[in-house]
Amino acid sequence: MTVNSELARIYGSDSDSVHLAPFGTVLPTTLNGVLDAAFEDVGWLNGDGITESLSGTVDKKRGFQGKRVIRQSMGESGTSIAFVALESKDMTNSLRYHEKSVDTTVTGVRKAVRGSGQRISVRSAVIDLFDQDDEDVKERLIIPRFEISPNGDRVAGSDIVAYPFVGEIIGDYIHLSTNLEDA
Repeated sequence: MTVNSELARIYGSDSDSVHLAPFGTVLPTTLNGVLDAAFEDVGWLNGDGITESLSGTVDKKRGFQGKRVIRQSMGESGTSIAFVALESKDMTNSLRYHEKSVDTTVTGVRKAVRGSGQRISVRSAVIDLFDQDDEDVKERLIIPRFEISPNGDRVAGSDIVAYPFVGEIIGDYIHLSTNLEDA
């Protein structure tokens, strides 16, 4: 087996981003394609980065003789992506809270009427990851349907106020990346 350190990536550059748009927005089709104007950058993310989690339940099918596992099947599988936004802006507030109406006065006061419960926000998403050492090396996730929910507490203390979210990818999505093996 041959090892190749050039294939080991360290993502987390200043250019990494989570862009969200209303569900149904025209999506890019290439690794470096320009995003539709409806996409908005979530902004600064906390230092833990972006976490992709695969979920699912494995059902083990056992035979009568000896009760050994003879097959497995996957049930309820899915993919979720978690991120923590650090900017207090309209987007992060509208994703976290059920904002029924929002007005901004001329004096710069934002007034939101919020429902007490949370909800799922359906968006389209483009997530870009760049290698720290070579920003020509990139991954792009193009997610037509991304269902986002608040995922934890918002703490106002001595640290930056954070907005934790988790989004479930519903249906198919596209993963594009720089092909380093053929380079």
